[in-house]
Amino acid sequence: MTRKSAEVLGITPPSHFPQCSPGHPHTQFCETDKLCIPYPNPDIHKLLEVCVSVIICSTREICTPIGKKLVIEAKKQIKIKFSTDDSCRSVYSAQFEIPFCTSIVLGDIKHEVIQVSTAIEDITIKRLDNRHLMVTSIIFLCPIFKKQHECSTYNCECHDSCKSQNNNSAGYANPEKDYNNFQANLKNYRSLSEWPADDETEVIRVDGRYYYGK
Repeated sequence: MTRKSAEVLGITPPSHFPQCSPGHPHTQFCETDKLCIPYPNPDIHKLLEVCVSVIICSTREICTPIGKKLVIEAKKQIKIKFSTDDSCRSVYSAQFEIPFCTSIVLGDIKHEVIQVSTAIEDITIKRLDNRHLMVTSIIFLCPIFKKQHECSTYNCECHDSCKSQNNNSAGYANPEKDYNNFQANLKNYRSLSEWPADDETEVIRVDGRYYYGK
């Protein structure tokens, strides 16, 4: 298949790819659709343009033997422009909607899915005859989770990575323990602004402020 015969629109530029870290749940697939130009449209003389887009219709989570899965119902919208074999070389268009369903393994992740991001990695088109053509698209989908900073550090019931990242973002393995130590030994701690540069005593963070002491 080739893209040389027609202009291709809809491929997602790298700058617009979903921001997914390595290991982030996702799915990707390549699918070929055989299309027939409907009557009363005339026969194809030359393919001019193909445009593909993906629309997410609905999502739902289900339980499976390997953990949770996100079921995604969506559709591809394909628009074809072509010229006819007449003296005016008139331009016609045909539009198609093709539903599809796929799924993404979430496992034990407990974050709320708030959106599904999509990317079309590649599109190719091939004319089979005067009324039939094939459009192949490579599609990538990944869930976007509720931002972790919206979770409570101490009461989060999300995936373990949420707790780990919350703790790391504060710079301490157990911020609740630090807070309790500070409350019990308040007189032993002073504001970080008074900390001597050569002092190697413990530094903790409480309510957005840093203190040092023993």
